[in-house]
Amino acid sequence: MTTDDLSEIATHTADPAWLLARGVFVAEGRHVTRRLLAAPQFTVLGLMVTPTAEAALADVIESLPPDRRPRVVVTPQADLDALTTFRLHQGCVAFAERRPLSAWTPMHTAGGLSVLLERVRDPDNVGSIARSASAMGVRTLLMGPECADPFYRKAIRTSMGAVLATTIVTAAPWPDVLQQLKAAGQTLVATTPDPSAPDIEDCGLRPCLRHGYGGQAADRGLILLVGSEGEGLSAEARQAADIEARIPMANDVDSLNVAAATAIAVYALSRRME
Repeated sequence: MTTDDLSEIATHTADPAWLLARGVFVAEGRHVTRRLLAAPQFTVLGLMVTPTAEAALADVIESLPPDRRPRVVVTPQADLDALTTFRLHQGCVAFAERRPLSAWTPMHTAGGLSVLLERVRDPDNVGSIARSASAMGVRTLLMGPECADPFYRKAIRTSMGAVLATTIVTAAPWPDVLQQLKAAGQTLVATTPDPSAPDIEDCGLRPCLRHGYGGQAADRGLILLVGSEGEGLSAEARQAADIEARIPMANDVDSLNVAAATAIAVYALSRRME
């Protein structure tokens, strides 16, 4: 890639539709860029960095094989701020090739805990969910309909690069995939604020995992279903769930932010699977 090619891409840093159409995503900050450069599944097209950031990233760039080293353009801080439209404190923007997300297959959720997002539209929430899911050993993130792009730069930044090291697949075709998950032996747990639902700490999960539903072995995977910031899960998702569970809250609070709720639910379910 030439410097002119990189400069053209950089002028569209704040234009997600342009980047998506050309198969490019943006990662911002030194920490996230380090994770990106260390991920062999991604081709990094180039970096735009301040002199300070160039020095800070020199070790990881020099450790790469010559054919994987990206083009590096050193630029003033003010120019980076103009590209990103905010003060970029770590002085680094990376551009990488993106590939379409794979569709779910049973191997993606075989064993362990995975999370399926439905209509989670805020990229900050998608990024936060990816970060906590990565921290707690979630196997796979399944992206249902109308979710924010996990490779939108804000989602990557909020996740602190966790989306770059997480298995992320599409939950398609929707809603048929819900029955396909169950047919593959997955146990579906739907989150809900419904006060009549059992506490997620006492939702009958252990018998479910031990014996399964409908005579099937359920040790092949557990799927946590989380819904949109406003409406929650759709009727199709709730009806498909084997269990509905809630996070207990004080009487004057009706719900939690979806990213916070997902982190709590993942922690609680992980403990129940031990």
